[in-house]
Amino acid sequence: MENEKVHIHKSEAYIEAQKKVASLRSFYKHVAIYIFVNLFISFREHFHNMEAGATIKSSLKDGDLYTLWIIWGFVLLIHGMNVFSSINIFGAQWEKRKIKQYMDEETRSENL
Repeated sequence: MENEKVHIHKSEAYIEAQKKVASLRSFYKHVAIYIFVNLFISFREHFHNMEAGATIKSSLKDGDLYTLWIIWGFVLLIHGMNVFSSINIFGAQWEKRKIKQYMDEETRSENL
């Protein structure tokens, strides 16, 4: 009986560790996509502006170009906070509350 409890505890810990690793992997993919997509769009816009006759300096001053970096960067910051910080907007506690809520709703509908 005691051995079974230890096994259950270890398997729960393993599942939690898997979730954390998946969350970390997801964040790193998000960072990579953020960098590559924004660099691609930035370079494309700079070359387009320079073909239209703008100088490098004036092309770099184009504020519209940085809007995507800033907005997406804010979303990336929130994602990073959820992964690395104790301040979780949609973290493990939120998931547990939602799972419990849905299970309670399902149980109530079955009892009717």
